Amino acid sequence: MQGAAAELGMQELERTPEKVVSASAASGYPNVDDWGTVHEPECDTCGHLNPDGSRFCNRCGSRLVPSRQGNDAPPETGTGTASAASVVADQRDVAAAKDEGPSKITDLNATDKAVGKQVIIVVSAALLLVVVLYFATTMSGGSQGDFSIAAPPPDQQTVEPLASQWQEQEGQLMSEIEGAAGEAQIDARRRLIDLYFAADRLDFAADQTVLIAEAIGSEEEWVLAGNLYFDWMQRAPDAQKAPWAQKAVGSYQAALELNPDNLDVRTDMAIAYLYDPQNSMMAIQETTRVLESDSLHIQANFNRGIMLNQINRTDQAIEQFEKVKRIIGDAEDPVYQRAESAIAQLSGS
Repeated sequence: MQGAAAELGMQELERTPEKVVSASAASGYPNVDDWGTVHEPECDTCGHLNPDGSRFCNRCGSRLVPSRQGNDAPPETGTGTASAASVVADQRDVAAAKDEGPSKITDLNATDKAVGKQVIIVVSAALLLVVVLYFATTMSGGSQGDFSIAAPPPDQQTVEPLASQWQEQEGQLMSEIEGAAGEAQIDARRRLIDLYFAADRLDFAADQTVLIAEAIGSEEEWVLAGNLYFDWMQRAPDAQKAPWAQKAVGSYQAALELNPDNLDVRTDMAIAYLYDPQNSMMAIQETTRVLESDSLHIQANFNRGIMLNQINRTDQAIEQFEKVKRIIGDAEDPVYQRAESAIAQLSGS
């Protein structure tokens, strides 16, 4: 029996006892349990019932074939030995595993693909979260108080008609302008501008001022037109500021073509750019150009503080407004007081 066990690989099995598990499934015999033990085998030669685990008949010595009986409970573990039937079953398991090799590799590839898909989904979700957080941060940042400026999305420009009580005088002056030329026409336009001022329609007044500036090529008229458009822009709803900002920038640019060294005009134009979403970066560039020419320019320094606040650089904005106060040095000055108010608002005091 020892020799037979050695031939079947008993010694190897003793070194790796875990291989005997699930041997009954490969043996094909119901009376071989999951531990490889054969229960009460009956001798086919003499009919003698032998003890559990016997491989040869105790009466006649014939080799036993496992009978088809029900399984009992598994034997106690810890003996360090295994039966020959377990070894046979284990060898069948090994052969079956070899035959099933390609299918297991295929299943592994399928698992890798599934894991890959999960990784892609997780990475995509993370990127989407980053994008959402990015846009949420962009939308949440911005103005604090009345000294800050937002850049609303552009919308179609809406122009309300002149109030009815002014329309008759407007018609008369329009007729006079059409029938005049030269200085007479310019004079009629100025009277029409006065009418628009009385009616509180700075937009119409700005349009007529542009026509005068084009006629006489005056820097002062272009600046006046830009200021009128700028003031009207500040009255407009946020969604309608952009068109008026663009008109103000156009007038200021015309003035700068005549006098590129006018730093005040360039400073005002920089603020107008803030209301034009398509060219908002020009605000920083123009302010920088002014400060490069005059580092103590009061309005440019103040505007720089506004821009720093717009990009949430609160500490730098406070320093900029402190610089404005130092430049002015007069606590009664309106710009000094605006800078002081801005500092208090940003500091939360």
